[in-house]
Amino acid sequence: MAPGEKLPTEAELVAEYGLSRATVRQSIKDLAGQGLVVVRRGLGTFMAQHREIHAGMQELTSISATIAEMGFTPSMRYRRRTIRDATEDELAMFSLDPGARVLDIQREILADDTVVAYSYDILPRWVFPDDFRAGRLRGSVFGYLADHDGPRPTRAVATVHAVRSDAVGWDDDTGEDNLYVLLDQLQFDDGGRPFMHSRSFFLKGEFNFTVIRTH
Repeated sequence: MAPGEKLPTEAELVAEYGLSRATVRQSIKDLAGQGLVVVRRGLGTFMAQHREIHAGMQELTSISATIAEMGFTPSMRYRRRTIRDATEDELAMFSLDPGARVLDIQREILADDTVVAYSYDILPRWVFPDDFRAGRLRGSVFGYLADHDGPRPTRAVATVHAVRSDAVGWDDDTGEDNLYVLLDQLQFDDGGRPFMHSRSFFLKGEFNFTVIRTH
């Protein structure tokens, strides 16, 4: 079957191959776990597109730039863009004074119109111009900052680990077993100031991270 093509329904597979519904359901779940098919609730099961997006852990570039470099079309959909009071943890993280505000972002990252990651980002309000309004942020955060003389990342402290959660993706069609690769990182500008905390949850099978090790 071709990438993106819809598979027969469970009932059709049961009838065609003489299998039990439980066997068919488990087989589909196994294929989804291997990234070979995508289960879309209410729509059916589809052959995976087999994107091959590779990102080097040592490379400090945006997700959108990485997607574009691999020959796919990046885009994003914002779920939340809110300026609010910083929490105590955020005040400490960014070395902010009491009463400081932050921009709280939630967005989907897409490659060729398919969601590949969910990103949760926090930035101090000082990062943006005085007349900034949250609704003006539409594309890449790094792109917006570059266009408005904002801070640029020169260093990041990051951790990577697997996360299983039903609460991360609000548009996730991977089925019951929602497994992500979490890239949790704090970005610093050229003055050593932390200015962006990102938690990017990559859908399993969509991104491959590499690490270059030298002696």
